[in-house]
Amino acid sequence: AAGWGDLWSVLQAVGFGTSFFLTERLMAREPGMALPITAAQCAVSAAFAGLWAVADGSGLIGGGGLGFGGGEGAWLFDETKRASYALPGLLASEQFRPVALAVAWTGLVTTAGNRIGETVALGRVASAEASVLLATEPLWAALFASLLLGESVSGWDAAGGALLVSACLANAASPEALRAFLPGGGGGAAAAP
Repeated sequence: AAGWGDLWSVLQAVGFGTSFFLTERLMAREPGMALPITAAQCAVSAAFAGLWAVADGSGLIGGGGLGFGGGEGAWLFDETKRASYALPGLLASEQFRPVALAVAWTGLVTTAGNRIGETVALGRVASAEASVLLATEPLWAALFASLLLGESVSGWDAAGGALLVSACLANAASPEALRAFLPGGGGGAAAAP
């Protein structure tokens, strides 16, 4: 049965694809604008994260709300929880410091730093090609999780990874090479009916 995760997965793909398309167009018009474009993208991400935190902290989406927020309910209205769940308490708490550092790493390195690289790359590569390459991100995450954290990789994971690599190879290949590879393609012209 489809659930919230499925909806978020589809919305994420649509959002990233739209972002890559718009970024490519902006970079084609203004090649030197990678940092302002990235700043705008990060500001929008921060705004949505802030809205999510307020909705979660007020209990609208967690604990009795829509059911996919945090389990702490309305932590914004509880002084003790708010002091440790929000800045600067998150950094001061021994218990939550690793979480705060992970959030800082995610925000600065894997979001802002990564977006700068992607924005510059989209100024040089077509968004369709970049989308196929960036679709390998889960493959790399699974590979590193397996190698560094000992996570197991299922047959479905391997099949998904093979499909991603196949998509990258098909995207890089010439149409003639693909036709020759496909059954009945033979590299020649199509037969008349």
